[in-house]
Amino acid sequence: MTVTGAAHTGGGAQQSAPPALPQDVVITDVTLRDGGYLNGHSWTPAQRREVVSAVAAAGVKRIEVGYVDGAGPVEVRRSGIATEAIRELAERTDDVHVVVMARTTDRAPDLAAVGAAGVRTVRLPTSVNTVTALRDVVARATDAGLHTVVNLIRTSSETLASLLRAGSEAVSMGADALCVADSNGSLLPTSVGRIVRSLCAELPVPIGIHTHDNLGLAFANALAGLAAGATHVDASCRGIGKGGGNLELERLLAYLQGLGRRDLQVAALEPVGTTVDKELGIKRDQATAAQIAALGDLDYEQALGLQGLSEAASWARSLSGSTKRRADTIWALQRAHFPFGD
Repeated sequence: MTVTGAAHTGGGAQQSAPPALPQDVVITDVTLRDGGYLNGHSWTPAQRREVVSAVAAAGVKRIEVGYVDGAGPVEVRRSGIATEAIRELAERTDDVHVVVMARTTDRAPDLAAVGAAGVRTVRLPTSVNTVTALRDVVARATDAGLHTVVNLIRTSSETLASLLRAGSEAVSMGADALCVADSNGSLLPTSVGRIVRSLCAELPVPIGIHTHDNLGLAFANALAGLAAGATHVDASCRGIGKGGGNLELERLLAYLQGLGRRDLQVAALEPVGTTVDKELGIKRDQATAAQIAALGDLDYEQALGLQGLSEAASWARSLSGSTKRRADTIWALQRAHFPFGD
């Protein structure tokens, strides 16, 4: 079953219906984990509780609370969340599905202890070239009773064939799901749709999408991925996250509310908005829930951000030289100004 929006008219012209999206699209909040890049992973216990409570009240029940304890260099250890903190968050609400991310370059975390603390899902970020190194970690996660998701990062720099190979390898070693991460924030909706559609056709596991907003297309890319068959999507409060930031949770919930998801309540996120804004260190316009909910009345083309696409295309065309040189320049700009995310 899918959620669809009825076509409507505006200005006398027939407009397209919103894309058909999964009725039960699963949302994972990544405010604490990905947003931690913006504040040096320095969330206080009170802030963590505030985020978890608000996100759960908004109807989002999968919450990624951070990286599990790092065991490598000091900067890695500082970004980890202790199992005691995970347990405290897991005990706050009975219906929250606690998610953590584990870097596979560190000494392997104690996944049994992580599961005992209340974690239900572990996500493993990897490039297509290092996915085979996950086999032991996936096996231990499975033994610990954890749901395991392999996150393919920096997908914009990979070929479709390499993504399909990596996805197949992840499934063969026991991964329960696959997440496509646009770590560089440089994919366009057409590319996201093609990647997700191909993975859904070839792999027998759920496919998720993790978008970054470097080109202002996180929302458009998420919709394109969901319309192509993805059933899971990541988002964060106010879009807080590495690089250009993530898909805004408020925008996603409002859009889905407008398409009939009555279990989602974007207004519940407002109390935590001030906290997140302080971590972002900037002032943002405070749109009301009603104003954001009006996104549900947008037609398909508007929802897919054609204005953003046009701006991105103009930017690319403005660069001098051959097509390849323009592509190389864009890549250099991405590397220089937008740190990679997971």
